[in-house]
Amino acid sequence: MTEMLDQSLAEACTNECHRSFDRLLKLQLRIVDKLESELRERKIMARVSGRVKGRESLRAKLLKWVNDEEKAKLFSDPRDVFKYVGDLAAVRVMTYVEQDRERVANIAKEIFTHRLGREDFEYEVKESSPRVKSDDANYYRATHMQICLKEADLTGHSDNLADDHCELQITSMLAHVWNEIEHDIVYKGDRTQLSTDELSALESLGLLTKTGDNIIVNLMNANARRVMEQHTKLVHASKEMLDADALSSFLEGHYGTKLFSHSQAIDYWKNNEPLSLALRHLGITHPHDITSTFTPSRLYEMRKTEWPLFKRFLERNGYERQTPDINSCDLFLLSLMPENSATLAAFPHTGMGPKPRQIAFAHRWEAFLSSR
Repeated sequence: MTEMLDQSLAEACTNECHRSFDRLLKLQLRIVDKLESELRERKIMARVSGRVKGRESLRAKLLKWVNDEEKAKLFSDPRDVFKYVGDLAAVRVMTYVEQDRERVANIAKEIFTHRLGREDFEYEVKESSPRVKSDDANYYRATHMQICLKEADLTGHSDNLADDHCELQITSMLAHVWNEIEHDIVYKGDRTQLSTDELSALESLGLLTKTGDNIIVNLMNANARRVMEQHTKLVHASKEMLDADALSSFLEGHYGTKLFSHSQAIDYWKNNEPLSLALRHLGITHPHDITSTFTPSRLYEMRKTEWPLFKRFLERNGYERQTPDINSCDLFLLSLMPENSATLAAFPHTGMGPKPRQIAFAHRWEAFLSSR
């Protein structure tokens, strides 16, 4: 077999990938489904799409690499196409607001895994790359990662996807518009051939996308405030908060997304149901009672002092299931434990499944207290 990529090997690689089209399509659809479900649960507004690289597109890419010595010498076998072409399967997440890009990337790191030997997910913020930073007219903004399904997801029809990876592209919707137009006009062609009008229009569009991001953020914030004001009126009228999503809206409105400086934002919609059930069991359902229970000092003490000790206790004793996520509603749930763990632990659990989250945490806190 040839020692590097040439026209013959490029054709063989193309054919090898084409024979695996159905498998790659299955991977792409599985990843889209998992992301859509997770983003919906976290209340992140975004659109998810995917594709498998077409035969002609792959052939053109490989033939271009034939003339790139660094890339060409990577190939010696048709199956090398799966190793060195990162976007055979690709999924794109387009967020409504630019600020959600990092949140989506962190979620991807939670629910997927990385390629063997690539523990950083091959994470790249494209606008920070030298190629983009050195070009004032380049407004490309996206985060790229390589992701694989976790072992737990390699079951049933997905059991043959263990060796496959997918490129995840995360961008805002407005940045996506510029990225796509630039890709079709510039990346696939020759920038030196563009007219002054084309270059000027591309730059104007790039500036507009940045302005548009700010407008969308202001619009979303204004909408959230209006909804919150309406919801607060309803809450105070009923004097009780019995719905998990209503609780999340109230907590976010009262405490703010960035609860502590120099810390990760709190996801108030993650694990909100166990917190809601615990508060209802303890009779803490009125907004005044909730804010009196979760004082800033109480939350700070849990996060900075008690949580690190409790986390070490859990790790030392092998508590792996239902691990607390301190950047979610679990922070509030754990803050109930110093004064209420015995009451919550005594709540009866029926059924054959695992203990509800609030009861499991209470039992672990009681064990933690006994160990001190």
